[in-house]
Amino acid sequence: MRGSQQDTYPPVALLEHVGQRFGATVALRDITLSIPARRMVGLIGPDGVGKSSLLSLISGARTIEQGNVMVLGGDMRDPRHRRDVCPKIAWMPQGLGKNLYHTLSVYENVDFFARLFGHNKAERENRIDELLHSTGLAPFRDRPAGKLSGGMKQKLGLCCALIHDPQLLILDEPTTGVDPLSRAQFWELIDSIRQRQPEMSVLVATAYMEEAERFDWLVAMNAGEVLATGSAEELKAQTRSQTLEQAFIALLPEAQREAHKEVIIPPRSAQDDDIAIEARDLTMRFGRFVAVDRVNLRIARGEIFGFLGSNGCGKSTTMKMLTGLLPASEGEAWLFGQPVDPKDIETRRRVGYMSQAFSLYSELTVRQNLELHARLFHIPDGEIPARVAEMSQRFMLTEVEDTLPAALPLGIRQRLSLAVAVIHRPEMLILDEPTSGVDPVARDMFWQLMVDLARQDRVTIFISTHFMNEAERCDRISLMHAGKVLASDSPQALVAQRGAATLEEAFIGWLQDAQQPVAETAPAPPASASSVTTTAQQAFSPGRLFSYSRREALELRRDPVRSTLALLGTVILMFIMGYGISMDVEDLRFAVLDRDQTLSSQGWSQNIAGSRYFIEQPPLQSYDELDRRMRSGELAVAVEIPPNFGRDIARGTPVKIGVWVDGAMPNRAETVRGYVSGHASGMATGDGRAAGLSRPRYVADIHRDALSL
Repeated sequence: MRGSQQDTYPPVALLEHVGQRFGATVALRDITLSIPARRMVGLIGPDGVGKSSLLSLISGARTIEQGNVMVLGGDMRDPRHRRDVCPKIAWMPQGLGKNLYHTLSVYENVDFFARLFGHNKAERENRIDELLHSTGLAPFRDRPAGKLSGGMKQKLGLCCALIHDPQLLILDEPTTGVDPLSRAQFWELIDSIRQRQPEMSVLVATAYMEEAERFDWLVAMNAGEVLATGSAEELKAQTRSQTLEQAFIALLPEAQREAHKEVIIPPRSAQDDDIAIEARDLTMRFGRFVAVDRVNLRIARGEIFGFLGSNGCGKSTTMKMLTGLLPASEGEAWLFGQPVDPKDIETRRRVGYMSQAFSLYSELTVRQNLELHARLFHIPDGEIPARVAEMSQRFMLTEVEDTLPAALPLGIRQRLSLAVAVIHRPEMLILDEPTSGVDPVARDMFWQLMVDLARQDRVTIFISTHFMNEAERCDRISLMHAGKVLASDSPQALVAQRGAATLEEAFIGWLQDAQQPVAETAPAPPASASSVTTTAQQAFSPGRLFSYSRREALELRRDPVRSTLALLGTVILMFIMGYGISMDVEDLRFAVLDRDQTLSSQGWSQNIAGSRYFIEQPPLQSYDELDRRMRSGELAVAVEIPPNFGRDIARGTPVKIGVWVDGAMPNRAETVRGYVSGHASGMATGDGRAAGLSRPRYVADIHRDALSL
């Protein structure tokens, strides 16, 4: 439905001068945008340009800081409108299965969301059956969500989002990291749903320019701003470009694209036949799970070898085994003719490794990061300044040498990570999805640096990616799925073997051959609009409370560790708190400075010594000795019995006793003071009769001097 008829509908979202900040970072900068209804609208651009922030404002998930956001005919600042409109919006967050509960089955996940939206039992059953059949998940309705593949998780997440027939479906990079077959199936599913529900608007954020070609209307974004809007054909015509990626580059500011050059990959030299890395039947198991299954590889020196596959297919695990970072369960691997040994530091020094998360120290500047890694690789101190200067110039880091990595754009941080990985002049470079999230200009610049390393320095490059246009630049690639290598050859040869038009089409063909055939089930007829009801949000809903309680109970039942901690943990903690924690202070060493030396004074001292809290020490002879022994920590309590103590007791005269308490720990000192006060009270109420004291005639005041030692 790309015709002009759609323009007659009011926009699904209207934004005016919208701004958003996260601390000092500007996520959105004065965005004014009208998003047409009943279309598939795509937000395109690399990571960090504001796509997710814009979607979160439209969905009502974030507070509007600046400007106005109108969605489905109302102001999202208005709490009443936001409360009414949110049940009409479905948001599928970024990441595989981020809106799923992995211990629950496929059916239970969808059922939970159906209960949240107030569907009765008949509605739930009909809607769940329809969605599971439409997505091909019906045969897996009892499988835990955590055991699904990446593509199946995304389909299940879509089922959960569509359970209440939303008017606006928001998808935040839904196909990032999934294999090409699952990606194609996902968009075919979206197309079929839109045909059945033409009134639904779909808003998608994506970093894949190839899939953005299929969207009705596009919003190109960069640095929190809108570069251009229109269909893919309109953007290409506007910039006179052949592809959408070329159009996006042309739309970038001049300062950002002035250094862009088309990547040119010279052919490899015929003499580069030395084998840099070889693997035979390389296998990695984690318990019963086989992450890598009998992988065989031979990579020549100076070759750019690509690993193409979805997230979780075993690419990173294979790379770690080849570098010795992870010992293989089975099989063998050789680096430069030497067996891979995690303990062999010399061989590992010949390898550079750049992980998905850049290995940079955020508290160090660019120059300091380079110097540190140079020292870590034992480059002689006299050579470090020249080597750092060479890396800064070669990787275009000279102007940012004194900048912290966190303040750098993603593309420059990427170049810094590459410089860090090659500062010790490795013979092989392993790159684990190094270009994820960067803009096309930075990606092409990065690739030109890699080509120079491979062709000029004869560095063997082993790179993993899930971008098809990057895989086409490799000398050879391996297509990997579920821990197995499906095919390995040059991109052109792989396309020719399948008789396909593109590498993606060839990969999809191998994936279809590798997957288990699943019996096709005819989709259930779509539910009529009147048969599905959605409950508006309320301040408190007993039904929603029951839904959450039921889900928690199911999760506890499936996870014995969590259930034990949740149910028995509180009981165990109660006993620990009750019996294991005491405020009592025992074994307090005390001494008495008895200046009376009568039976009454000795009886008072012996009464204290008879308590389980006190341990009597040799008596004191002077104030100097009292001070010295208290300061040394030998005594916790010192008691002074004044002269004429016994006589004053006999006469009924009030008696003052001096008590010194170690006050280094105030809480402990207060407890000790309570002990002594309790002892004095006990003597006054009758405990002192054994020493010849009578209750009416005994009064004691306790004085304390706290010494902080």
